[in-house]
Amino acid sequence: MAEGQPASPGALHARLRTAAVLALSAAFLFVPIEWSYRPHEDVRFLLLGWGIHTLLASAALVASFLPLGDRAIDRFVLGLILGYVGNAYIYFVTLRPHDPALVAIGLTCLLFLGPVFFGWSERRTAAVAAITWIGFAVVATRVPLDHPAGPPVAVALAALVVGAGLAVASARVLAELRVTLARRGRELVALSTRLMSVQEEERRRLSRELHDEFGQSLTAVNAYLWLLERHATNDPAAVRAQAAEARRVVSTTLAGMRELSQLLRPSVLDDFGLVPSLDSHLKAFAERHGIKAGLTVTGVLDRLPPDVETALYRITQEALTNVARHARARRVRVVLSADGEELRLQVDDDGVGLVSSNGNQGPTGTGLVGIRERVRSLGGRVTIQSTRGMSLRVVVPLKPHPTP
Repeated sequence: MAEGQPASPGALHARLRTAAVLALSAAFLFVPIEWSYRPHEDVRFLLLGWGIHTLLASAALVASFLPLGDRAIDRFVLGLILGYVGNAYIYFVTLRPHDPALVAIGLTCLLFLGPVFFGWSERRTAAVAAITWIGFAVVATRVPLDHPAGPPVAVALAALVVGAGLAVASARVLAELRVTLARRGRELVALSTRLMSVQEEERRRLSRELHDEFGQSLTAVNAYLWLLERHATNDPAAVRAQAAEARRVVSTTLAGMRELSQLLRPSVLDDFGLVPSLDSHLKAFAERHGIKAGLTVTGVLDRLPPDVETALYRITQEALTNVARHARARRVRVVLSADGEELRLQVDDDGVGLVSSNGNQGPTGTGLVGIRERVRSLGGRVTIQSTRGMSLRVVVPLKPHPTP
């Protein structure tokens, strides 16, 4: 395929088949129309031009069913389009010397075929466009003098230049879109893989917590109850001590269950909303990691839509996790503000920042990819700057929602 434009297996064959069917359809549509008003002496040239057109289209249709590699298909398409360009010159000289603009339109359509259907690069499109324009200019100078082909040819050449420029620009835009789409595809695959890995790890951790900590705690409580049953009438002091120890174990177990529940889904988020949840999480974060953390809230006076609250809470949670793991920061600041119909979340730290691993595409990682996907699902935008520390800025629209 053209430079840097990967395609899935069989994609070029399908595109070539589609182009061939369109070309054959054009022949069946336009030949009867031209036949109806052509002078009798022009019929042989009409049959020649459309015969070459049909032959090229039929060859393309046959090639689309052959087990050819992508490189062979790519070369075939290049030769096919150059063949159509040559046929357009024959058509111009024999049948349309008085109407060069129509031929210029046909050539422009051919130039768009390469980048749109077959992913041609900007360089190849420009090269084919230059060959097409120069050939058309040379052929136009050989039009017989008895045809009024002066200014119309100049206009057609100018129009072809514009069409060629648009085709080259389209090739560039489509290449950028393909690169962006491919990058997003890779990010989503990495994110999906990471999420499955994290999910399995979380299940293992939960299983370990339930078996080791809670299982042992409940076993200890069961043992104390058995001792209480045995010593209920013989040793009141031992009973009280064992009851106190059983209560301590139960309290520790309940605290562990609450912590585990908060990690899975903080109840304060459902009960009180985003702001109290962020405040509680930042306090726990500062205590756990020894990093000063502050929260500033402006203009957020009411509950937000549940999907927005959950997404912003998880985004902040992920950003703080990155700070704790990578930033080596001493302080972090979270700012939440509402302005009109937009909600802004900003997380800044004074750490070492994030190092980009993919050139100029900005910092990446499954955590940051997850943040981008959450923001994109809300119709918002995200900006990540990493110079002195890291600054994460998220803007999401505030959609009107009914008050419960």
